[in-house]
Formats: sequence, C-alpha cells, structure tokens
Amino acid sequence: MDDQTHKLPGDIFWRTFLEEELLPNSYRETAETWFAPLVESILQRCNEQVATSPQIIGIHGCQGSGKSTLAALLDAWLGDVAGLNVLRLSIDDFYLTKYQRRSLAESIHPLFATRGVPGTHDIALLETVLRAVITRSKEDIAIPEFDKARDDRAPPQKSVVACEVDVVVLEGWCVGVPPEPHYRLGQVINHMELDQDPQAIWRGEVNKALAAEYKTVFDLLTALVVLKAPHFDTVVDWRWEQEQKLSALQQRPAGLDDALMDRTGVERFVQFFQRITVWGLEVMPDRADLCYHLDKNRQIKSSSGPWAGG
Repeated sequence: MDDQTHKLPGDIFWRTFLEEELLPNSYRETAETWFAPLVESILQRCNEQVATSPQIIGIHGCQGSGKSTLAALLDAWLGDVAGLNVLRLSIDDFYLTKYQRRSLAESIHPLFATRGVPGTHDIALLETVLRAVITRSKEDIAIPEFDKARDDRAPPQKSVVACEVDVVVLEGWCVGVPPEPHYRLGQVINHMELDQDPQAIWRGEVNKALAAEYKTVFDLLTALVVLKAPHFDTVVDWRWEQEQKLSALQQRPAGLDDALMDRTGVERFVQFFQRITVWGLEVMPDRADLCYHLDKNRQIKSSSGPWAGG
C-alpha cells in the first residue's frame, strides 16, 4: 500500500470517471488539487492501521453539494488506483420502507411519512453493516437500495463480505450531525414547522434520534469530510438541479403517486431538511477532519480542518 500513497490517477481513469459521472473535464483539476490530499490522508490512516479496523469515512453536505460524486471518486480512486476494497454507502439507501414510515406517521407525527430526517432511516441496519465491517465478520452482508422515484426500498441487489472491506465511504446530508440544543427546538424555522408542527413534536423526535441511535452510528466514523454550502438559500437551487438530473435518468411510471418533484415540490421538500441543514452549516466545519468551503456554484474556495494542511 505504501507505494500507492503518492500515485495519481492517469488519463484513462479520468476519462472513464468523468464520462460515467457526467462531469466536465475541469473536475479533474479540482479533484487533483483538493481531493488528492484527502486520498493521501486516508491511505496514511490505512497504512498506520493495516492490522486493525477498517477506515469509516463520513461525507456530510447539504442536498446537491456533491457528496455522491465525491463518494464515487473516493471509491474509484482508492479502489482502482490504490488497490483497496471500498464499500460505498449512502445513508439514503437505508430509508425505512414507505409502509414503515406511514406507521411512524400514525403513531408519532404525520411528518414522518416523508423520508429524509433522522428517524426515517433503518439506522439499526446501518449500524449492523458497519459493525460487521469493523469486526471483520466473515459473513456476507446485504446492502439495501432505495428507489427515490418510487419512494420505497428496492429489493437488495448487492452484498459484500465484511472482512474484505478496507474502507467504508458513507455519504449523507445528516451524517455526523449532532443534536441541537433543546432551546433551539422552540424556534420555528419555516412555514411547514409553523403550520404542521406547532408543538415541536416532530422536530423534538428528530432531535432525540440524533442524540441516540444516530450518534451511536456516527461515533463509528474514523474521519469526517464536510462539503459546506455558503448558506441555506443555495440548497433549493441545488436540490432542484438534482431532481432534474434524476428526472432525466428515470421514466416516471404511469399512475405513480410518489415520484419525481417539480420546483414547488422541491421547495416544500427542502423545508423538511432546513432545520438540520442550517444547524449543520453552523457546527459541522469545526467537527470535520476536512471541510471544503463551497461557493454558490459548488466550486471549492478553501479548506479547513486537521487534514487541510497549510
């Protein structure tokens, strides 16, 4: 592994990766400038702990910030170039089923019918997967997939042998986020909270989840990378761009009741994420091993944190 530490991907790697991810050629320069030090830091950790637990790298960022692209890059770079066995996970694939969320909506609060916030993931399953990797279990572990167009879990199509994994890359908009101080929960942050959660029941339960089972999972991370948006106002635009790309890749089946959103739907949907996103913008840079500070066009302007170097 030592001889791979300073090796950069070549032209064939970049041509393939950029085509698969539908990225402009300029992304290569961005990646080699900003993400090569991240890869080297991960490799250094792997070299230091080769006989112990795998690295569990968390990637946090608001919707549309580039988490999935960075996760895909780390997967390809660490796998194809450095020769590591990488397990790439999205917390989105661990959403509860539509039926399970409807049950939460009936028993706790109607807003839990909508996927997104802590409390709507099968966080116990995610913990099971991560602990199997950490303990180097010899069992096959099934990796769930979530069909966002159908708003329900898809049949599992992938499994891995836990003991063979060197690095886990876990990306998600709430990955690593701590609970808010209790006094903040009484402060309404948007119209949805005012109209549908005036007694702070929903947001209180979300915060409890962050303080309990989500914290247990996030404590398993060995490093945290943050993609920080300039402010919350950019999130709606980024989420709308994301939805348009999803729409271009998937046909909407006839008669589908929960599917891809229009602009108005995106603006409402983002309100579910607003509270934790705003909180994350405040606190996550200081919690990160490496934080990339983005402008409104998602270009990296600077980095901070222990892994940022000089």
